[in-house]
Amino acid sequence: MKIKNLINLFKTNKECYFGADFSGAHLRLMEIKKHGKSFDMVGYSQKKIPKGIMDQGKIIKKNEFMEVFNEAVENAEGFFSGKDIMLTIPEENVFARVISIPVEENEKSLEEMVRWETESSIPLAISETYYDWQIIKEDKGKKSILVMATKKDIVDNYLEVFDEMGLNVLALEPESLSMARSFSRVEEKDYSLIIDLGNHSSNFIICKNGLPVFTSSVSISGKTITELIIRKMGLSFEKAERYKIKVGLEKSQSKLSQNIFDPALISLVDEIKKMTEFLKYNLFVEEKNKKIDEIILCGGGSNLKGLSSYLTIKLKQKVSQSNPWSRFNFVKKNPPISKQDSQGFAPVIGLTLKFEDNEND
Repeated sequence: MKIKNLINLFKTNKECYFGADFSGAHLRLMEIKKHGKSFDMVGYSQKKIPKGIMDQGKIIKKNEFMEVFNEAVENAEGFFSGKDIMLTIPEENVFARVISIPVEENEKSLEEMVRWETESSIPLAISETYYDWQIIKEDKGKKSILVMATKKDIVDNYLEVFDEMGLNVLALEPESLSMARSFSRVEEKDYSLIIDLGNHSSNFIICKNGLPVFTSSVSISGKTITELIIRKMGLSFEKAERYKIKVGLEKSQSKLSQNIFDPALISLVDEIKKMTEFLKYNLFVEEKNKKIDEIILCGGGSNLKGLSSYLTIKLKQKVSQSNPWSRFNFVKKNPPISKQDSQGFAPVIGLTLKFEDNEND
């Protein structure tokens, strides 16, 4: 197992455009190729991961996981080439912190200070983690450093499984970092908020200049919204999913529709306001007048029709659904994956762009 390549969570030193994301209820694979200044699709696939195969981000039934992976490869649209691959790490197993330390000329001393600050700011022993860091700001004799750490047992678990499949894992990175990379506009903003409305939970990600500097998970999810429809309207799960996508909040003038979604939407607005307050008072405290410049929705739950407009009105700030394909150039044709399904592919799309961003550093 090649652990030495994985200590660096921010970069990969070998060219690779093949990625796998299994941080949610689905395994998603994608491979792209460079085409001029843009990218083309080589292959993609999606396969549901049956319950019990993974637990808290760890693969606990290895043979069953490998079967799902092989089926996804065999049923891919297009193809996958080579044995090198990159993986996302589920956000629940990642600790992201911004630390501030004095400027040091000695690189070794800097590394030691980062290690000490990291150990004191994460709820795990440093010996139990792989961690990496990147300087995001230097001002007035101090450096602001983004540290990302993940559990060793999770990484080693993934390495063992993919090694058995004959695949060489070149790099892993937090799901939030992959996701932010797929939205090019995030890099152009001082602060942005990505809301990933997943199937079982949702991640709130505050980004500074395209890098996730704080993440938080809440129980509100796409499934929560679907279950509200089932409970209020007595529809089957499949029909409730269609109602969510085709009708959603478009009939919000109806008292019934308002009552259906209110429990989830009120909580969602409250959580967004909490994140805004957290940025204002807890992150980069030396900065004044900080604000979220853009709010982006992604994940399957973002397909609730009318959600972006609803939040824009409630928050008095523009909220938009993500376009994970913003860095691709589909000349005279549409993306190969539907707009609805593309929301769940955002992490693996961003992951496949990892090496290209490293080249531009």
